[in-house]
Amino acid sequence: MTDSAYPESALWDAALEVVRAHGPLSTEELADHLEEAGLGSAEQLTLDLEDSPPHPMLWWLPDGRIVAMDVLFDGRVLTHRLTAADIARDIVDIHDVEPLLALVSEDDEFDLIRLDSSEDILAQRDSSAGDFSGAEAVVFPAGTLAGRESGDLLVLTARDGRLSFTVVDDEPGTATEFVEALTSAVAREQTASLEGVFLQVCAEAPGAFTTPSVPLSELLSGAGLVRSGDLVAPEGFDLEGHISRSMFEAYADRLGIPVDAVPGVALFASLVEALDRGDDEDLEVRFAEGKSGLYAVLSDPEVAETVYEELTGEGLAVEAIERAALWLLDHAPRRAACAAYWFAGRAAESAGRLADAERYYERSADLDGAFDLPLFDLARFASDRGDAVRGLSLLARVPGGDEHPLHELLERYEPREVPGLGRNDKCWCGSGRKYKACHLGRAEHALEDRSDWLYMKAAMYALEPAWAEDRVALAEARSGYGDDDAVAEAIDDPLVEDVLLFDAGAFADFVERRGELLPDDELELARRWLEVDRSVFEVEASVPGEGMTLRDLRDDDRVEVAAPWLTGDLPAGTLLCARVVPVGDRWIVPGGCEPVTEEQRDALLALLSGDGVDPVELMDLLTAPDAADFYPEP
Repeated sequence: MTDSAYPESALWDAALEVVRAHGPLSTEELADHLEEAGLGSAEQLTLDLEDSPPHPMLWWLPDGRIVAMDVLFDGRVLTHRLTAADIARDIVDIHDVEPLLALVSEDDEFDLIRLDSSEDILAQRDSSAGDFSGAEAVVFPAGTLAGRESGDLLVLTARDGRLSFTVVDDEPGTATEFVEALTSAVAREQTASLEGVFLQVCAEAPGAFTTPSVPLSELLSGAGLVRSGDLVAPEGFDLEGHISRSMFEAYADRLGIPVDAVPGVALFASLVEALDRGDDEDLEVRFAEGKSGLYAVLSDPEVAETVYEELTGEGLAVEAIERAALWLLDHAPRRAACAAYWFAGRAAESAGRLADAERYYERSADLDGAFDLPLFDLARFASDRGDAVRGLSLLARVPGGDEHPLHELLERYEPREVPGLGRNDKCWCGSGRKYKACHLGRAEHALEDRSDWLYMKAAMYALEPAWAEDRVALAEARSGYGDDDAVAEAIDDPLVEDVLLFDAGAFADFVERRGELLPDDELELARRWLEVDRSVFEVEASVPGEGMTLRDLRDDDRVEVAAPWLTGDLPAGTLLCARVVPVGDRWIVPGGCEPVTEEQRDALLALLSGDGVDPVELMDLLTAPDAADFYPEP
């Protein structure tokens, strides 16, 4: 959403017209033109253009400027020298004319382009390629090339956003500007993008490729260059090796893993993908023989965690991940077994099988104490059960575990000793047993004291990747749709967390999936919280450090709310949007408590009274008037 409320598709339609008239343009220059047209501020339009999918007719030059393809290519010509096989089949290789085909294709994968034989034609991608399916070729109607001779030039011309072709036997030109630009780029970087250089030359030399020239393949050969796909390099250069290394480096950079871990990670991902689609034949031959040692990289906790997030982010079934993980136990080096059990545990946990997940985590932790991921997961289990002692013991086995947010939380709920009660005295609980044999070191906190723990257990559950997309959407709304820094700041806003938990559904999901781990009284309390709706309240009285008297504007009920966090006096009449929940005989506000204006009140009450509150719409309503105060515009 822009400050001009201009729809993305309409914005890019307008951008196309501007670039056609004034291009090539930088993004900032384009935004300035759009501002002059009354479509919003240039600053916001720049952000909108960078954050939304572009118009397919707009491309970026290597120098960063934006061009309109139909304008840039108008009158441009590429050629292909016919062979006897081309003429016999009415099919020609795509590579000599590939750059121009971008004008008429939906994407840049030209498996097959079919050309009509009319004088003014439109090239189109055709997935029904018959015997030539998967071939990179231009296909003409049968008989189109009949009567032509080997060596004739097929000439493809772009005009008014369309393509047409003729066949000539003239001697072509040499495309000097293009050859010089390409060889210069290769000399600087060892490799160059053929398409990128072609686009740049067309932008800088209006006369380039406006008459038939030597086919691209012959231009490259004459300049001592070789080509693989879009990449060009000098003859003798290991181009395929360079492409493989570049792909590995790009994959490693995207995932944030070492380059040498890529083969093992990619192999395991391929195994999961095969199982996900039901392709389980010859797994040992395809994924183990001569390759099993590659899986050793999974024993690195950072690599393993990244791999699991990648697999789930790709939407692969957790059942396939678990099956692949257990397959590793018989086909991967022993050192990878700790990761295999952990993968299986995470998959089982995602499937709701907590007992199986915990058993897998225990096996993983027993195999390799340096593989610390299962220790964190087991500590989460202990925390959910209310066992702070075990949780702290598990975190103590992890280097730096005392810095984990869970450690600080568990420390708050370590068992308390009862002052003045000796080890051999009867226990305070009335069991009749000695204190040392009953509750010494295991004294429980009252439910009222544990309400914050319950809330934080759910909040930590909401950190799972499954809730990342919802969290980011709420943070974007909370930041007033600001830049990346503003969104990153908003991620940690208490209101974002509270709306994610209760309005987006993370708390309900936590109770459903992990409720069996909770102490009985906490599970009952969690279910009571789920019955409470968010509302708008008016402050009738407040005492700093103690609490507030609130009136619910929806039903006029009054409630006394414990608020030890209240540092100052709230004037009577202040409006707050919050979820007020019970804990025993008290009422508390465990999450975000947001001041609202008179202007917001009626819209909020209408939204909250409806069925199924949209969490992003709620965040928009709560944020809009004060977004600039909380998150200054960049």
